[in-house]
Amino acid sequence: MTTELKMENDKIGAGDLRMEDILNINESKALNLFRNRFIRYKKLAAEIGDEAAFEKMMEKYPDQQKALMGAFIDNATLAEGFKKPIPLLRMMGFITEIVDISQNGIDATIEIQRVCPALSIAKEYGFETPCYLLCEMEQEAARRAFPGMKAEILSKQAEGDCVCVFKYERPAQTITKSTQNTQSAFSKVKNLFQVVPILLKIGLKMLKIRVSK
Repeated sequence: MTTELKMENDKIGAGDLRMEDILNINESKALNLFRNRFIRYKKLAAEIGDEAAFEKMMEKYPDQQKALMGAFIDNATLAEGFKKPIPLLRMMGFITEIVDISQNGIDATIEIQRVCPALSIAKEYGFETPCYLLCEMEQEAARRAFPGMKAEILSKQAEGDCVCVFKYERPAQTITKSTQNTQSAFSKVKNLFQVVPILLKIGLKMLKIRVSK
């Protein structure tokens, strides 16, 4: 390990995502976070075994997951909440799509990851795939942080699938009326701004048609 990478590892920590990391995240720093997680797990597994190492790394993860994930999904459906950090995930190298599959009193979403930045570095540290220490650990933290939450990996690029697919479910939440009104007003304004360029193009085309007659 180079001195520069060691300094970066010491600064970021042992693979845990902190608020200062979020504010300054990019793909390079995200990869270093993944590397740190692999390094920490290998060291712990050599000392106390695989299962104990997993649990040791999980000690603070549910609280962290509740704080970070909760900021997106509290007072929002899972699909609405999962769409919010897409720009942040893009900065980390992930290409994400969210599909709302809620029905029958179940709040549910499918998360599709087209790119897995960690896939290319897992083998550097002796891991066949990064799934156990990244995605599976993240989902286990979500289940522990949010009682009633179901999380499942449906597809893995690491196993030859074309994309990674994750499913999350929980009982449908009751969102306060004030929150619903705020979200509805924001959505209307956002949708209006998105449609304005299209309306302008239509207007210009109609104007050209009138002038040409």
